[in-house]
Amino acid sequence: MDKYRNSIFSCLMAIIFWNCSSNSSPKSEGLISKTLEYDYGESVYHLTFESDSTLHWTAVQGTEKGLQGREIYRANWISKDKLFITWGEENGTGVSQVLDFEKGKVFNHLLFGRELYAGEGSIKIVNDGL
Repeated sequence: MDKYRNSIFSCLMAIIFWNCSSNSSPKSEGLISKTLEYDYGESVYHLTFESDSTLHWTAVQGTEKGLQGREIYRANWISKDKLFITWGEENGTGVSQVLDFEKGKVFNHLLFGRELYAGEGSIKIVNDGL
């Protein structure tokens, strides 16, 4: 009985993984070429979805003003208005975010080496790509 249970569990995990990975691109939701503004109070960033796997960000206000990067990202829609997105920056920083477009909020987790930071801010589309 245990070997059947393990087989069923393995099949279910494969189906879940396949469904999550097949929905990994924001392209179907029309974010490509759009620019979002992330406002954390003192710091403001612009992030543009260049393709279904590449984004470009620029710090436009705050202590990091002028810094920018082009990153490979992965994304999954977790509901109609919420996107989970993650990428690794050239300097080794790991970024994981939930973008809540309905509420205009970003929930941010950063990993610097082994130190974790969490924060939140507001988001809005500042260039609709047209």
